[in-house]
Amino acid sequence: MMRVFLILLFIAAPVLPAQLFAGGQPHTVAAQDSLRALSVWRLALRYPTALRELRAARLQGTALPPQRATAWQLPATADSSGTTGIRPGRLWLVGGTMFAVNAGIMGYYFATFYNDEYADRAPFHTFNDWYNADLNVDKLGHIWGSQTYTRTLFHMFRWTGMDDTPAMYWSSGLAMFYQLEMEVIDGMYEKWGFSWWDMGANTVGSLWPNLQRVWPSLQAVNLKMSYHPSDAVKAGWIEHDYLRDYDGFTYWLCLSVEDVLPDGAKPYWPDWLGIAVGYGANRTMLGDGIFNSSGGVGQGEQEWYVALDYDMRALPGEGAFMDFVRESLNLFHFPAPAIRITPSGIFYGLYF
Repeated sequence: MMRVFLILLFIAAPVLPAQLFAGGQPHTVAAQDSLRALSVWRLALRYPTALRELRAARLQGTALPPQRATAWQLPATADSSGTTGIRPGRLWLVGGTMFAVNAGIMGYYFATFYNDEYADRAPFHTFNDWYNADLNVDKLGHIWGSQTYTRTLFHMFRWTGMDDTPAMYWSSGLAMFYQLEMEVIDGMYEKWGFSWWDMGANTVGSLWPNLQRVWPSLQAVNLKMSYHPSDAVKAGWIEHDYLRDYDGFTYWLCLSVEDVLPDGAKPYWPDWLGIAVGYGANRTMLGDGIFNSSGGVGQGEQEWYVALDYDMRALPGEGAFMDFVRESLNLFHFPAPAIRITPSGIFYGLYF
């Protein structure tokens, strides 16, 4: 989690100046017919009027509607000759930032996470951590963290002038590599191990954001996260690595309702309001360093929720920086009315 937030912090640095000092001059966009239909579908998903135009055009057999500016499509950067392409200076800056952030975070983990009672080294090995004490909250965290890497890296590569397709390949590939790096290190510690279940979750999270770009209809469904410090943190059982605070995390499968409504119903539903199903856990720890499991199977309580959700794609503003802001905010489930279904029914005016 620490790595995710640091990368989100660093990405704002290279993207923001380009927007502040662009001088209002329009970017030259390369003619890429193969991406035009994809761009129109992206636009249609965000704006109901565009969706109606697109459907009407397909029914009438006419050309696609004119392309409009949309936050889902980043502008290509142009060099002094007016042609598009990768900006070497920006690419070096992005590469250096990625290396520095990764080195800093790995240093932090070796000083904390791999330097406590779990720090005994062992030959490389795998282990099965399916539904252990964390009740698979950890697996959802791997999906969420990997998709956050992918989304952030995609914007970084697009800022360098890289086209959509290679930016998608590189962002998914590097997100998976970062997670593989952690799994390999886990495999060299006695009380941890390389987890194929974790790598499966990492793969899903690394691919999902770019699958959404290829098939925009998938953008209606998103995995979000919310967090509040649990009793384990307040009791001092967890000191430096809050990733182990499994009781504090809730992961939400969120549906953008407007994206799936019939055209006639869209005007009656706010485009920023969605619904979500949440999953969390309780009593995953019984004491300081004591996880609640028996025979490798978690003994805590599953918590299921239904809640309202806010679709941050509806925020106003255009341009690459606002696109990054919207996608970043849409990774989080903000406090909203919710009902806990299990292990007992509770209504929350605002659930964090």
